[in-house]
Amino acid sequence: MEKLYHSLLCIGAILCVAACRYGTDAVQPDVLSQDISALIADSERDVQSQRFDFAMEKALSALDLSRKSDYALGEVRALSTVVGIDIMTSRDADAWEKALEAESKARSGGFGRELAGILISKAKLCSYAEISPETGRNDEGLTYAQEALVLAEELGAVEQQAEACYVIGSLYINKNRWLDPIDRELYRQAGEWIGRGQTLAEANDIPRLKRNGIMFRSRWYQQGDRDEEAIRYFEQVQDSLDETDYLTASALDDRLVRLYTRVGEPQKALESHDDYVFRMQKYILQKQDETLQEMETRFELQEKERQLERRRYQVLLLVLALVLSALAILLVAGYLRKAHRRAVELQRLSDSKEQIIEFLSRDIRNPANTMAEEIVTLSAAASSLSPEEIRQRCRDLAEQARVVNSDVADYVGNLLVDRSRKIADIGLSQREIQIIRLSAEGLKATEIADRIFLSVHTVNTHRQRIYSKMGVRNVSDMIRKATELGLI
Repeated sequence: MEKLYHSLLCIGAILCVAACRYGTDAVQPDVLSQDISALIADSERDVQSQRFDFAMEKALSALDLSRKSDYALGEVRALSTVVGIDIMTSRDADAWEKALEAESKARSGGFGRELAGILISKAKLCSYAEISPETGRNDEGLTYAQEALVLAEELGAVEQQAEACYVIGSLYINKNRWLDPIDRELYRQAGEWIGRGQTLAEANDIPRLKRNGIMFRSRWYQQGDRDEEAIRYFEQVQDSLDETDYLTASALDDRLVRLYTRVGEPQKALESHDDYVFRMQKYILQKQDETLQEMETRFELQEKERQLERRRYQVLLLVLALVLSALAILLVAGYLRKAHRRAVELQRLSDSKEQIIEFLSRDIRNPANTMAEEIVTLSAAASSLSPEEIRQRCRDLAEQARVVNSDVADYVGNLLVDRSRKIADIGLSQREIQIIRLSAEGLKATEIADRIFLSVHTVNTHRQRIYSKMGVRNVSDMIRKATELGLI
Protein backbone atom coordinates (compact mmCIF):
# COMPACT_ATOMS: atom_id res chain seq x y z
CA MET A 1 0.00 0.00 0.00
CA GLU A 2 2.82 2.38 0.88
CA LYS A 3 4.58 1.70 -2.46
CA LEU A 4 1.37 2.38 -4.38
CA TYR A 5 0.85 5.58 -2.42
CA HIS A 6 4.34 6.87 -3.21
CA SER A 7 4.01 5.86 -6.87
CA LEU A 8 0.80 7.83 -7.23
CA LEU A 9 2.43 10.80 -5.54
CA CYS A 10 5.26 10.71 -8.10
CA ILE A 11 2.81 10.44 -11.00
CA GLY A 12 0.80 13.37 -9.63
CA ALA A 13 3.94 15.47 -9.32
CA ILE A 14 4.98 14.66 -12.89
CA LEU A 15 1.52 15.57 -14.22
CA CYS A 16 1.53 18.82 -12.26
CA VAL A 17 4.88 19.77 -13.77
CA ALA A 18 3.60 18.82 -17.23
CA ALA A 19 0.49 20.95 -16.68
CA CYS A 20 2.62 23.93 -15.68
CA ARG A 21 4.91 23.55 -18.67
CA TYR A 22 2.13 22.76 -21.15
CA GLY A 23 1.74 25.58 -23.66
CA THR A 24 4.73 27.58 -22.31
CA ASP A 25 7.79 28.86 -24.12
CA ALA A 26 9.17 25.36 -24.68
CA VAL A 27 8.72 24.97 -28.47
CA GLN A 28 9.40 21.69 -30.24
CA PRO A 29 11.54 21.78 -33.41
CA ASP A 30 8.73 20.60 -35.70
CA VAL A 31 6.39 23.27 -34.31
CA LEU A 32 9.10 25.89 -34.78
CA SER A 33 9.62 24.82 -38.40
CA GLN A 34 5.88 25.07 -39.04
CA ASP A 35 5.73 28.57 -37.56
CA ILE A 36 8.62 29.80 -39.72
CA SER A 37 7.22 28.12 -42.84
CA ALA A 38 3.82 29.70 -42.17
CA LEU A 39 5.38 33.17 -41.89
CA ILE A 40 7.30 32.69 -45.15
CA ALA A 41 4.19 31.38 -46.93
CA ASP A 42 2.19 34.40 -45.72
CA SER A 43 4.98 36.68 -46.94
CA GLU A 44 4.91 35.08 -50.39
CA ARG A 45 1.13 35.53 -50.62
CA ASP A 46 1.54 39.20 -49.73
CA VAL A 47 4.14 39.50 -52.50
CA GLN A 48 1.67 38.09 -55.02
CA SER A 49 -0.85 40.70 -53.84
CA GLN A 50 1.92 43.35 -54.12
CA ARG A 51 1.68 44.18 -50.42
CA PHE A 52 5.44 44.38 -50.11
CA ASP A 53 5.59 46.11 -46.70
CA PHE A 54 3.51 43.38 -45.08
CA ALA A 55 5.53 40.74 -46.92
CA MET A 56 8.84 42.16 -45.67
CA GLU A 57 7.56 42.39 -42.09
CA LYS A 58 6.62 38.68 -42.05
CA ALA A 59 9.85 37.61 -43.75
CA LEU A 60 11.92 39.54 -41.19
CA SER A 61 9.89 37.97 -38.37
CA ALA A 62 10.69 34.52 -39.77
CA LEU A 63 14.36 35.50 -40.03
CA ASP A 64 14.46 36.76 -36.42
CA LEU A 65 12.71 33.63 -35.11
CA SER A 66 15.13 31.39 -37.03
CA ARG A 67 18.17 33.19 -35.66
CA LYS A 68 16.94 33.15 -32.07
CA SER A 69 16.27 29.42 -32.26
CA ASP A 70 19.46 28.67 -34.25
CA TYR A 71 17.39 27.10 -37.05
CA ALA A 72 19.77 27.30 -40.03
CA LEU A 73 17.39 26.09 -42.76
CA GLY A 74 14.68 28.53 -41.65
CA GLU A 75 17.24 31.36 -41.66
CA VAL A 76 18.31 30.56 -45.24
CA ARG A 77 14.71 30.40 -46.47
CA ALA A 78 13.80 33.66 -44.72
CA LEU A 79 16.89 35.40 -46.17
CA SER A 80 15.97 34.15 -49.64
CA THR A 81 12.45 35.57 -49.23
CA VAL A 82 13.86 38.93 -48.11
CA VAL A 83 16.14 38.98 -51.18
CA GLY A 84 13.17 38.35 -53.47
CA ILE A 85 11.18 41.21 -51.92
CA ASP A 86 14.18 43.59 -52.20
CA ILE A 87 14.55 42.71 -55.89
CA MET A 88 10.86 43.41 -56.55
CA THR A 89 11.06 46.75 -54.76
CA SER A 90 14.29 47.74 -56.60
CA ARG A 91 16.48 47.62 -53.49
CA ASP A 92 19.25 45.87 -55.38
CA ALA A 93 22.10 46.76 -53.01
CA ASP A 94 20.23 45.37 -49.98
CA ALA A 95 19.23 42.31 -52.00
CA TRP A 96 22.83 41.60 -53.01
CA GLU A 97 24.09 41.85 -49.42
CA LYS A 98 21.41 39.46 -48.13
CA ALA A 99 21.99 37.11 -51.08
CA LEU A 100 25.69 36.79 -50.22
CA GLU A 101 24.83 35.98 -46.60
CA ALA A 102 22.17 33.45 -47.64
CA GLU A 103 24.53 31.81 -50.16
CA SER A 104 27.23 31.34 -47.50
CA LYS A 105 24.81 29.74 -45.03
CA ALA A 106 23.21 27.54 -47.71
CA ARG A 107 26.60 26.21 -48.87
CA SER A 108 27.82 25.52 -45.31
CA GLY A 109 24.52 23.86 -44.41
CA GLY A 110 24.30 21.78 -47.61
CA PHE A 111 20.86 23.17 -48.53
CA GLY A 112 20.96 22.52 -52.29
CA ARG A 113 17.43 23.56 -53.23
CA GLU A 114 17.70 26.82 -51.31
CA LEU A 115 21.17 27.47 -52.79
CA ALA A 116 19.75 27.11 -56.32
CA GLY A 117 17.08 29.74 -55.57
CA ILE A 118 19.67 32.15 -54.13
CA LEU A 119 21.96 31.73 -57.16
CA ILE A 120 19.01 32.54 -59.44
CA SER A 121 18.41 35.71 -57.42
CA LYS A 122 22.08 36.68 -57.78
CA ALA A 123 21.88 36.06 -61.54
CA LYS A 124 18.79 38.29 -61.73
CA LEU A 125 20.63 41.06 -59.88
CA CYS A 126 23.51 40.77 -62.35
CA SER A 127 20.98 41.01 -65.20
CA TYR A 128 19.31 44.09 -63.71
CA ALA A 129 22.72 45.73 -63.17
CA GLU A 130 23.39 45.59 -66.93
CA ILE A 131 22.29 49.17 -67.58
CA SER A 132 25.38 50.29 -69.49
CA PRO A 133 28.03 48.57 -71.61
CA GLU A 134 30.67 49.23 -68.92
CA THR A 135 29.06 47.17 -66.14
CA GLY A 136 29.81 43.80 -67.75
CA ARG A 137 28.04 41.50 -65.24
CA ASN A 138 26.29 39.27 -67.78
CA ASP A 139 29.01 36.60 -67.69
CA GLU A 140 29.00 36.65 -63.88
CA GLY A 141 25.23 36.22 -63.92
CA LEU A 142 25.48 33.32 -66.39
CA THR A 143 27.87 31.55 -64.00
CA TYR A 144 25.32 31.79 -61.15
CA ALA A 145 22.36 30.80 -63.34
CA GLN A 146 24.12 27.79 -64.87
CA GLU A 147 25.21 26.51 -61.44
CA ALA A 148 21.61 26.96 -60.23
CA LEU A 149 20.33 25.00 -63.26
CA VAL A 150 22.68 22.08 -62.53
CA LEU A 151 21.59 21.99 -58.89
CA ALA A 152 17.90 22.18 -59.81
CA GLU A 153 18.27 19.33 -62.32
CA GLU A 154 20.01 17.17 -59.71
CA LEU A 155 17.22 17.85 -57.21
CA GLY A 156 14.37 17.58 -59.74
CA ALA A 157 13.24 21.14 -58.90
CA VAL A 158 11.24 21.99 -62.05
CA GLU A 159 10.32 25.58 -61.11
CA GLN A 160 13.94 26.48 -60.42
CA GLN A 161 15.01 24.82 -63.69
CA ALA A 162 12.52 26.97 -65.62
CA GLU A 163 13.54 30.14 -63.79
CA ALA A 164 17.23 29.44 -64.40
CA CYS A 165 16.52 28.96 -68.13
CA TYR A 166 14.62 32.26 -68.29
CA VAL A 167 17.43 34.14 -66.54
CA ILE A 168 20.05 32.62 -68.86
CA GLY A 169 17.95 33.69 -71.85
CA SER A 170 17.59 37.19 -70.35
CA LEU A 171 21.36 37.47 -69.88
CA TYR A 172 21.94 36.51 -73.51
CA ILE A 173 19.45 39.20 -74.53
CA ASN A 174 21.47 41.64 -72.38
CA LYS A 175 24.65 40.72 -74.23
CA ASN A 176 23.01 42.01 -77.46
CA ARG A 177 21.66 45.19 -75.89
CA TRP A 178 24.51 47.42 -76.97
CA LEU A 179 25.35 45.68 -80.25
CA ASP A 180 24.21 47.10 -83.61
CA PRO A 181 23.54 44.95 -85.45
CA ILE A 182 22.85 42.27 -82.85
CA ASP A 183 24.86 39.06 -82.65
CA ARG A 184 22.60 36.46 -84.25
CA GLU A 185 24.23 33.56 -82.39
CA LEU A 186 23.59 35.23 -79.03
CA TYR A 187 20.07 35.98 -80.20
CA ARG A 188 19.51 32.35 -81.16
CA GLN A 189 20.83 31.09 -77.81
CA ALA A 190 18.57 33.52 -75.93
CA GLY A 191 15.56 32.16 -77.83
CA GLU A 192 16.54 28.56 -77.11
CA TRP A 193 16.89 29.13 -73.36
CA ILE A 194 13.59 31.01 -73.16
CA GLY A 195 11.92 28.23 -75.15
CA ARG A 196 13.39 25.62 -72.83
CA GLY A 197 12.00 27.47 -69.81
CA GLN A 198 8.58 27.80 -71.46
CA THR A 199 8.51 24.09 -72.25
CA LEU A 200 9.14 23.23 -68.58
CA ALA A 201 6.47 25.71 -67.43
CA GLU A 202 3.89 24.39 -69.92
CA ALA A 203 4.66 20.72 -69.19
CA ASN A 204 4.22 21.23 -65.45
CA ASP A 205 1.38 23.79 -65.73
CA ILE A 206 2.98 26.54 -63.62
CA PRO A 207 0.94 29.74 -64.28
CA ARG A 208 3.50 32.14 -62.81
CA LEU A 209 6.29 30.76 -64.99
CA LYS A 210 4.03 30.70 -68.03
CA ARG A 211 3.48 34.45 -67.61
CA ASN A 212 7.21 35.01 -67.08
CA GLY A 213 7.96 33.12 -70.28
CA ILE A 214 5.59 35.33 -72.26
CA MET A 215 7.33 38.45 -70.93
CA PHE A 216 10.80 37.10 -71.79
CA ARG A 217 9.56 36.05 -75.23
CA SER A 218 8.21 39.58 -75.76
CA ARG A 219 11.67 41.06 -75.05
CA TRP A 220 13.25 38.55 -77.40
CA TYR A 221 10.88 39.40 -80.29
CA GLN A 222 11.37 43.11 -79.65
CA GLN A 223 15.18 42.82 -79.81
CA GLY A 224 14.91 41.04 -83.13
CA ASP A 225 12.47 43.64 -84.59
CA ARG A 226 9.88 40.90 -85.11
CA ASP A 227 6.75 42.82 -84.14
CA GLU A 228 4.40 41.02 -86.53
CA GLU A 229 5.55 37.61 -85.26
CA ALA A 230 5.21 38.84 -81.69
CA ILE A 231 1.61 39.95 -82.34
CA ARG A 232 0.68 36.58 -83.86
CA TYR A 233 2.39 34.78 -80.95
CA PHE A 234 0.57 36.83 -78.29
CA GLU A 235 -2.80 36.47 -80.04
CA GLN A 236 -2.27 32.72 -80.26
CA VAL A 237 -1.33 32.47 -76.57
CA GLN A 238 -4.28 34.62 -75.57
CA ASP A 239 -6.72 32.36 -77.42
CA SER A 240 -5.34 29.33 -75.58
CA LEU A 241 -5.60 30.84 -72.10
CA ASP A 242 -8.13 29.76 -69.51
CA GLU A 243 -10.87 32.40 -69.37
CA THR A 244 -10.22 32.98 -65.64
CA ASP A 245 -6.50 33.67 -66.12
CA TYR A 246 -7.06 37.44 -66.11
CA LEU A 247 -3.53 38.31 -64.99
CA THR A 248 -1.78 36.62 -67.94
CA ALA A 249 -4.39 37.95 -70.37
CA SER A 250 -3.97 41.51 -69.09
CA ALA A 251 -0.17 41.22 -69.43
CA LEU A 252 -0.63 40.11 -73.06
CA ASP A 253 -3.02 43.01 -73.69
CA ASP A 254 -0.43 45.42 -72.32
CA ARG A 255 2.23 44.06 -74.71
CA LEU A 256 -0.21 44.11 -77.65
CA VAL A 257 -1.03 47.79 -77.03
CA ARG A 258 2.65 48.60 -77.59
CA LEU A 259 3.06 46.27 -80.55
CA TYR A 260 -0.08 47.52 -82.36
CA THR A 261 1.09 51.09 -81.83
CA ARG A 262 4.51 50.28 -83.30
CA VAL A 263 3.07 48.60 -86.40
CA GLY A 264 0.64 51.47 -87.00
CA GLU A 265 -2.71 49.93 -85.95
CA PRO A 266 -4.11 52.44 -83.40
CA GLN A 267 -7.65 51.02 -83.39
CA LYS A 268 -6.44 47.57 -82.35
CA ALA A 269 -4.15 49.22 -79.80
CA LEU A 270 -7.19 51.01 -78.30
CA GLU A 271 -9.20 47.77 -78.22
CA SER A 272 -6.32 45.97 -76.50
CA HIS A 273 -6.12 48.80 -73.96
CA ASP A 274 -9.83 48.46 -73.18
CA ASP A 275 -9.38 44.69 -72.83
CA TYR A 276 -6.42 45.34 -70.52
CA VAL A 277 -8.48 47.60 -68.22
CA PHE A 278 -11.42 45.14 -68.16
CA ARG A 279 -9.23 42.13 -67.38
CA MET A 280 -7.30 43.99 -64.69
CA GLN A 281 -10.59 44.87 -62.98
CA LYS A 282 -11.66 41.22 -63.18
CA TYR A 283 -8.28 40.18 -61.80
CA ILE A 284 -8.63 42.57 -58.84
CA LEU A 285 -12.08 41.19 -58.04
CA GLN A 286 -10.72 37.66 -58.39
CA LYS A 287 -7.90 38.38 -55.93
CA GLN A 288 -10.36 39.93 -53.49
CA ASP A 289 -12.48 36.77 -53.59
CA GLU A 290 -9.39 34.62 -53.12
CA THR A 291 -8.26 36.75 -50.20
CA LEU A 292 -11.67 36.49 -48.56
CA GLN A 293 -11.72 32.72 -49.07
CA GLU A 294 -8.22 32.47 -47.66
CA MET A 295 -9.21 34.47 -44.59
CA GLU A 296 -12.24 32.23 -44.02
CA THR A 297 -10.12 29.10 -44.39
CA ARG A 298 -7.50 30.49 -42.02
CA PHE A 299 -10.15 31.38 -39.46
CA GLU A 300 -11.62 27.87 -39.62
CA LEU A 301 -8.16 26.36 -39.20
CA GLN A 302 -7.40 28.60 -36.22
CA GLU A 303 -10.74 27.69 -34.64
CA LYS A 304 -9.97 23.97 -35.06
CA GLU A 305 -6.55 24.50 -33.50
CA ARG A 306 -8.13 26.32 -30.54
CA GLN A 307 -10.65 23.49 -30.07
CA LEU A 308 -7.84 20.93 -30.18
CA GLU A 309 -5.89 22.96 -27.63
CA ARG A 310 -8.90 23.09 -25.32
CA ARG A 311 -9.38 19.33 -25.63
CA ARG A 312 -5.74 18.78 -24.72
CA TYR A 313 -6.12 20.88 -21.60
CA GLN A 314 -9.35 19.06 -20.70
CA VAL A 315 -7.70 15.65 -21.04
CA LEU A 316 -4.73 16.79 -18.99
CA LEU A 317 -6.97 18.21 -16.27
CA LEU A 318 -9.06 15.03 -16.25
CA VAL A 319 -5.98 12.84 -15.78
CA LEU A 320 -4.70 15.18 -13.09
CA ALA A 321 -8.09 15.11 -11.33
CA LEU A 322 -8.14 11.30 -11.42
CA VAL A 323 -4.67 11.10 -9.91
CA LEU A 324 -5.53 13.62 -7.22
CA SER A 325 -8.77 11.74 -6.49
CA ALA A 326 -6.81 8.50 -6.10
CA LEU A 327 -4.38 10.25 -3.75
CA ALA A 328 -7.27 11.65 -1.73
CA ILE A 329 -8.87 8.20 -1.47
CA LEU A 330 -5.59 6.72 -0.28
CA LEU A 331 -5.15 9.48 2.29
CA VAL A 332 -8.70 9.04 3.59
CA ALA A 333 -8.28 5.26 3.70
CA GLY A 334 -5.04 5.63 5.64
CA TYR A 335 -6.66 8.05 8.05
CA LEU A 336 -9.64 5.76 8.61
CA ARG A 337 -7.33 2.80 9.16
CA LYS A 338 -5.36 4.73 11.78
CA ALA A 339 -8.57 5.98 13.37
CA HIS A 340 -9.89 2.42 13.59
CA ARG A 341 -6.69 1.19 15.22
CA ARG A 342 -6.83 4.09 17.67
CA ALA A 343 -10.47 3.38 18.48
CA VAL A 344 -9.69 -0.29 19.16
CA GLU A 345 -6.80 0.72 21.39
CA LEU A 346 -8.92 3.24 23.25
CA GLN A 347 -11.67 0.68 23.72
CA ARG A 348 -9.16 -1.81 25.12
CA LEU A 349 -7.81 0.82 27.52
CA SER A 350 -11.34 1.82 28.46
CA ASP A 351 -12.26 -1.80 29.22
CA SER A 352 -9.10 -2.22 31.31
CA LYS A 353 -9.83 1.02 33.14
CA GLU A 354 -13.39 -0.04 33.91
CA GLN A 355 -12.14 -3.34 35.30
CA ILE A 356 -9.60 -1.54 37.48
CA ILE A 357 -12.24 0.93 38.66
CA GLU A 358 -14.62 -1.91 39.46
CA PHE A 359 -11.96 -3.76 41.39
CA LEU A 360 -10.87 -0.66 43.25
CA SER A 361 -14.48 0.26 43.93
CA ARG A 362 -15.02 -3.05 45.65
CA ASP A 363 -11.93 -2.44 47.77
CA ILE A 364 -13.17 1.04 48.61
CA ARG A 365 -16.62 -0.23 49.52
CA ASN A 366 -15.12 -2.97 51.73
CA PRO A 367 -11.56 -2.00 52.66
CA ALA A 368 -11.33 -4.76 55.29
CA ASN A 369 -11.17 -7.51 52.65
CA THR A 370 -7.53 -7.05 51.70
CA MET A 371 -6.42 -6.35 55.27
CA ALA A 372 -8.30 -9.39 56.52
CA GLU A 373 -6.38 -11.68 54.23
CA GLU A 374 -3.09 -10.22 55.40
CA ILE A 375 -4.12 -10.59 59.07
CA VAL A 376 -5.15 -14.23 58.51
CA THR A 377 -1.78 -14.96 56.98
CA LEU A 378 0.01 -13.21 59.87
CA SER A 379 -2.07 -15.12 62.41
CA ALA A 380 -1.14 -18.45 60.83
CA ALA A 381 2.56 -17.60 61.11
CA ALA A 382 2.40 -15.97 64.58
CA SER A 383 3.39 -19.12 66.47
CA SER A 384 6.78 -19.10 64.81
CA LEU A 385 7.41 -15.38 65.27
CA SER A 386 8.67 -13.43 68.24
CA PRO A 387 6.46 -10.78 69.80
CA GLU A 388 8.65 -8.05 68.34
CA GLU A 389 8.39 -9.54 64.85
CA ILE A 390 4.59 -9.77 65.12
CA ARG A 391 4.37 -6.11 66.16
CA GLN A 392 6.66 -5.07 63.26
CA ARG A 393 4.53 -7.03 60.77
CA CYS A 394 1.40 -5.32 62.04
CA ARG A 395 3.03 -1.92 61.71
CA ASP A 396 4.04 -2.84 58.10
CA LEU A 397 0.45 -3.86 57.33
CA ALA A 398 -0.87 -0.57 58.61
CA GLU A 399 1.65 1.45 56.59
CA GLN A 400 0.93 -0.59 53.44
CA ALA A 401 -2.81 -0.02 53.80
CA ARG A 402 -2.27 3.71 54.22
CA VAL A 403 -0.14 3.97 51.00
CA VAL A 404 -2.55 1.84 48.92
CA ASN A 405 -5.54 3.90 50.02
CA SER A 406 -3.68 7.14 49.16
CA ASP A 407 -2.86 5.96 45.61
CA VAL A 408 -6.44 4.84 45.09
CA ALA A 409 -7.71 8.21 46.31
CA ASP A 410 -5.42 10.06 43.90
CA TYR A 411 -6.53 7.91 40.96
CA VAL A 412 -10.20 8.20 41.75
CA GLY A 413 -9.80 11.95 42.33
CA ASN A 414 -8.17 12.42 38.93
CA LEU A 415 -10.89 10.32 37.35
CA LEU A 416 -13.63 12.40 38.94
CA VAL A 417 -11.94 15.66 37.92
CA ASP A 418 -11.70 14.43 34.30
CA ARG A 419 -15.35 13.42 34.29
CA SER A 420 -16.34 16.78 35.76
CA ARG A 421 -14.45 18.60 33.05
CA LYS A 422 -16.16 16.57 30.32
CA ILE A 423 -19.57 17.23 31.86
CA ALA A 424 -18.78 20.94 31.99
CA ASP A 425 -17.70 20.90 28.32
CA ILE A 426 -21.00 19.29 27.34
CA GLY A 427 -22.87 22.05 29.22
CA LEU A 428 -25.67 20.07 30.88
CA SER A 429 -27.95 21.95 33.25
CA GLN A 430 -29.06 20.55 36.61
CA ARG A 431 -32.54 19.96 35.26
CA GLU A 432 -31.10 18.00 32.33
CA ILE A 433 -28.92 15.90 34.63
CA GLN A 434 -32.01 15.20 36.75
CA ILE A 435 -33.92 13.99 33.67
CA ILE A 436 -30.96 11.78 32.64
CA ARG A 437 -30.88 10.10 36.06
CA LEU A 438 -34.66 9.57 36.12
CA SER A 439 -34.46 8.08 32.63
CA ALA A 440 -31.76 5.72 33.88
CA GLU A 441 -34.20 4.50 36.51
CA GLY A 442 -36.41 3.35 33.63
CA LEU A 443 -39.04 6.12 33.92
CA LYS A 444 -40.95 7.18 30.84
CA ALA A 445 -41.48 10.80 29.84
CA THR A 446 -44.93 10.94 31.45
CA GLU A 447 -43.60 9.47 34.69
CA ILE A 448 -40.68 11.91 34.75
CA ALA A 449 -43.10 14.79 34.14
CA ASP A 450 -45.23 13.72 37.12
CA ARG A 451 -42.17 13.25 39.32
CA ILE A 452 -40.65 16.75 38.74
CA PHE A 453 -43.92 18.60 38.05
CA LEU A 454 -43.34 19.44 34.38
CA SER A 455 -45.34 18.90 31.21
CA VAL A 456 -44.53 15.94 28.95
CA HIS A 457 -43.69 18.40 26.15
CA THR A 458 -41.12 20.15 28.37
CA VAL A 459 -39.53 16.82 29.32
CA ASN A 460 -39.24 15.84 25.63
CA THR A 461 -37.75 19.24 24.81
CA HIS A 462 -35.13 18.74 27.52
CA ARG A 463 -34.35 15.30 26.13
CA GLN A 464 -33.82 16.67 22.61
CA ARG A 465 -31.41 19.26 23.99
CA ILE A 466 -29.59 16.52 25.90
CA TYR A 467 -29.30 14.44 22.74
CA SER A 468 -27.84 17.38 20.86
CA LYS A 469 -25.31 18.27 23.56
CA MET A 470 -24.17 14.69 24.16
CA GLY A 471 -24.15 13.74 20.49
CA VAL A 472 -26.56 10.77 20.91
CA ARG A 473 -29.78 9.76 19.15
CA ASN A 474 -31.91 7.90 21.74
CA VAL A 475 -32.43 7.17 25.43
CA SER A 476 -30.21 4.07 25.53
CA ASP A 477 -27.27 5.99 24.00
CA MET A 478 -27.91 8.83 26.45
CA ILE A 479 -27.81 6.45 29.48
CA ARG A 480 -24.64 4.74 28.18
CA LYS A 481 -22.89 8.08 27.70
CA ALA A 482 -24.03 9.31 31.09
CA THR A 483 -22.65 6.14 32.70
CA GLU A 484 -19.27 6.76 31.10
CA LEU A 485 -19.30 10.29 32.46
CA GLY A 486 -20.24 9.08 35.96
CA LEU A 487 -23.55 10.94 36.02
CA ILE A 488 -25.41 7.77 37.05
